Amino acid sequence: MIKVKYSPTFQGLEKACQKAMKQIKDRSYEEFLQNDGRNEILAYGIAFCRKRCKVIMEKM
Repeated sequence: MIKVKYSPTFQGLEKACQKAMKQIKDRSYEEFLQNDGRNEILAYGIAFCRKRCKVIMEKM
């Protein structure tokens, strides 16, 4: 799963990544995949500001 967020500042990239991961968890996106028999699910929270980006990954 991938969720992308925009940050208006470079300093806000980490917070935007965390917000993306929280949204994935809050909306239970992995539930559909688990019900389909998939066990190894990776979630990516990606934030960008202009030409820079930050990515965090978590195994669900």
